[in-house]
Amino acid sequence: MSKDHRRRGLLRRDHPCATAFLDETGSISQDRFFAVGLLKHEEASRLLRAVHKLRDQTHWYKEIKFSQLTATTLPLYRQFIDVALRSGPAQFFCFVADRSTADPVERFGSTWAAYSKLAEQLVVAALHPDELVTILADNYSTPDAILFEEELRESVNRRLRRLAVVAALRLDSRSSDGLQIADLLTSAIAFEFRAQAGLASSSSPKAMLARHVRTSLGAETCVAGWRSDRHSVAIYHHGSWSPQASQDLDA
Repeated sequence: MSKDHRRRGLLRRDHPCATAFLDETGSISQDRFFAVGLLKHEEASRLLRAVHKLRDQTHWYKEIKFSQLTATTLPLYRQFIDVALRSGPAQFFCFVADRSTADPVERFGSTWAAYSKLAEQLVVAALHPDELVTILADNYSTPDAILFEEELRESVNRRLRRLAVVAALRLDSRSSDGLQIADLLTSAIAFEFRAQAGLASSSSPKAMLARHVRTSLGAETCVAGWRSDRHSVAIYHHGSWSPQASQDLDA
């Protein structure tokens, strides 16, 4: 930022901004594996246009959801992954908790607090210095007293000591192609963990899509954590983001 902009309290027209789609997979209170994923894009309109164009080309207007994947829809789901990740500067971040070794619910006292903390840390880890982001999150069911969106925005901004999250909103995933792509990516990553633990088939259509997602991201496997210059999969450990990062989950 120029000295003139700093003096006048203004941001440049090209200040780094992004839109992030936040989704989760698994039941944090019941399932062994729970994952939170965030798909971030500097120009989310490009991603949405690419997905919409493929919908029109294939006449597929149903919800794109990993849990509904079949052998028949596998080729189409692969296409959706490809067009989304090739739509521009997309970045994907995922945080996986194995409750048999480190249970975030036990750590933070409730399912809501655990989910909020995982989401907070995921957003913090995904942001570049000075970047502003708008977060669109899947409509995760919470009691009326849990103000997830406001708390997520405030906690991230407090952690980073600046305005980072401009707004956080929850949407029905059926209304957002971005959330549906985030669901595919997050669920595919978590599936590898379940399959390795013997909780899912390693030869099913879901396993095939999970392999395709890893290949598209550039990862051979994610079960020990993995990162590149654009994407990251981290394992939850009590008190830390991952062995590969220095952020403190308790901060």
